[in-house]
Amino acid sequence: MSSPLNLSRLFQAVLDELVEKRAELNRLDHHNQNHGDHMVEIFQVAVWAAGEMVSDDLAAAMDNTAQLLQQLPENGSAQLYGRGLACLAAELRQRNITLDDLAPYVQAYVQGAQRQGSDAPGRSADILKALLSALAEWERLEGEQPGSEGGLNLGYLLGVGMAYMQARSQGGDKLQTLADTVVSVSPMGRVPHRRSSGLTVVQALLRELGKPSDASEPI
Repeated sequence: MSSPLNLSRLFQAVLDELVEKRAELNRLDHHNQNHGDHMVEIFQVAVWAAGEMVSDDLAAAMDNTAQLLQQLPENGSAQLYGRGLACLAAELRQRNITLDDLAPYVQAYVQGAQRQGSDAPGRSADILKALLSALAEWERLEGEQPGSEGGLNLGYLLGVGMAYMQARSQGGDKLQTLADTVVSVSPMGRVPHRRSSGLTVVQALLRELGKPSDASEPI
């Protein structure tokens, strides 16, 4: 019997990937040589924080994780990811989006699966807008657009489109294209070692979300 999809399980999939790439990410960090250590710490905390939430409230679990990450003052990447998770939580809460909404949406993109039930066209539009709005607000918070009032704007959307086309031109499967796009239009893409770890994070999340429900292994 497959285990239920939850945020802790998603974060564990990321943690497993980061543990394998820890030494490589440390080498890519030419300044401190500890980026891999920091990323592993982030997702160890994230797995614990998400697992601490007994409710099915995705936004609340993300907020709890974000708050704990921002309590790691010596880990700059934890501060970055904490702010990003807080942005995403706010957008998901506003539109009442759950993991049960997100999973078929990702499966449909990655695998070309037929969406059912809650993934009607209007719901898919809500999910896409939530994700893009969260990324745009995260960019604003990190100072990419000084003086901006936040939210989606034409310039940001054009940037997303250009990043997607560039990712497609480099080849690779749909998962790689989407991960490359997300990282390119987010604060993860600004520093080479954070870009590398960001790709690992997003690919692992998409891979886990994109699994058919009957392909999941028991916890």
